[in-house]
Amino acid sequence: MPALIFIIALVIQGCSTYSQDINKGLSLAQEGDWQAAESTISNALESPKDKLLNLLEGGALAQYQGDFQRSNTLLEEAERLSDAFFNQSFTDRSWALLSNPRQGVYRGDSIERVYISYFKSLNYLALADKATSQNERTQQLDAALVESRRIDLKLNEINQQTPSYSDIKSEKKSFLEKTFNFLSSLYTGYLDKDKYAYRDDAWARYLTGLLYEQAADFDNARISYQAAAELYETGYASQYDLPSVTSERAWLDTIRMMQKSGGWTTELPQLIQNKLSKESQEILLNYAQHKSEIVLLEHQGFLPKKQEMSVLLYGDQTGYSLVLEPFYGGHTAQANDASNWFTMVYADIHPLSMIANYKAGKANAALQGFFTKRIILGSKIWQELTRLHFDEALFTSPLRVTIPYYNPFTLDNSLTSLSISSVAEDQNTPSSARPDLLANNSIRMSSLADIALQDQLHQSQRDIYEGLLREMLRSWLAYQVKASIKDDGTRELIDLLGKVVVFVSSAAETRNWLTLPAQVRLIRQPIDSGVYDLRYSVNQQHFSLNQVKLNNTIKVWNIRNPN
Repeated sequence: MPALIFIIALVIQGCSTYSQDINKGLSLAQEGDWQAAESTISNALESPKDKLLNLLEGGALAQYQGDFQRSNTLLEEAERLSDAFFNQSFTDRSWALLSNPRQGVYRGDSIERVYISYFKSLNYLALADKATSQNERTQQLDAALVESRRIDLKLNEINQQTPSYSDIKSEKKSFLEKTFNFLSSLYTGYLDKDKYAYRDDAWARYLTGLLYEQAADFDNARISYQAAAELYETGYASQYDLPSVTSERAWLDTIRMMQKSGGWTTELPQLIQNKLSKESQEILLNYAQHKSEIVLLEHQGFLPKKQEMSVLLYGDQTGYSLVLEPFYGGHTAQANDASNWFTMVYADIHPLSMIANYKAGKANAALQGFFTKRIILGSKIWQELTRLHFDEALFTSPLRVTIPYYNPFTLDNSLTSLSISSVAEDQNTPSSARPDLLANNSIRMSSLADIALQDQLHQSQRDIYEGLLREMLRSWLAYQVKASIKDDGTRELIDLLGKVVVFVSSAAETRNWLTLPAQVRLIRQPIDSGVYDLRYSVNQQHFSLNQVKLNNTIKVWNIRNPN
């Protein structure tokens, strides 16, 4: 037992150091000091268990520094590693169960796998822009298209494993499945996790359309743009709190690709009338009058950092059940956020859950469900726990279960402005002598912050039950060690130390790819061929790009705005 206490103490110290270093690295990133941020975060993630996360953060930060080739190298290794981690080893899972999830190998999730290819495609697009020959440019664009196909394959795989928006709306489920879900919800809360699943990514599909358009593959561009438009329209924009104009923008680009590829003369008039407002129809006409285009992608902010909530677990023998309730700590705002998350996700606030609480508990048990989560085991399971001495191990004092959650956040909604100044190619006429073209009000096309939050909601029940199982098992093992000691004094000391160590070493999985942007905003402006200076302004931040030469081409300007 002393050895176990020493190991867990090291675990606690390691978690503390990790959190401090990550926070320092994120602060540097928020200041735009990408190089220092990469060095600090890399040091915080030097453990072999964090190798995948280290590669992901390094790949993103290398791109923000303009080191696109190194970014691709890191992300390619991350891609291989994420595939290798598809099956987690028994040893790794067992150690994570006996200590805490932070001690297991970080495996990533579906969103991160998609955005590995997303970042690589942007890297190849930037490398194509820097190419010194047409052959090199073609090679880089081809590599970007390979990543776009990977995005498509990954999203198709995710889509097959989750209900579609149409399935949720029409509730295409068998009677048996509906009945099972209804009954299980009495024990797991009334959060319909299917509504929060990451089932597809309209913005990632839209970007693949842009990549195909860059390569003049207009038919595949149409397919990708249309897939994005239909996703935005049927539920994606609503799920992630995006403006409704996102679907219209994607339909506009779908129609443009139809016009370029030809053969859609019958479908186009009706599609234009049904999908485009008068303003968008004017933009469509503007495209017909200009052969070049500026596409601005603003990747703004950072994903919110996962927080850790403590929940007390104790047994209610009269109701044959386990009861969970928030353990309040920290400053008031943090405690309120944790309490609100618990009520929103776990608390027994549905009328049928209140009835179950009333039947299982005391006079105020029904109302108590607003602040607690009761897991009713029944007399038979309770008797089995008693036979195995779980009751002695668990309920002489409450256990601490930790679960991840997100604090509330607000995305930046500042007005944006893109200023386009023409420059005479003979350099004798200053750009200030010519009027500027202003493109205002970018469109929020994606909110990765909302995706992350809803993905956490989607897996929230799994989190709490894994945490519950982990703490019950760790407490029971500590009890077994105590029970094997004959000397009364030593046994009581070990019992006290074991309870303290198990209590304070409880931790949740709060690791994720934190340098991903919180949101992506888009401006597209058709324009004549020529040479231009570009200025982008948002929330007192100013970005510039000089001497952009367009000759019947698309210029993609990828901005990383940390604020």
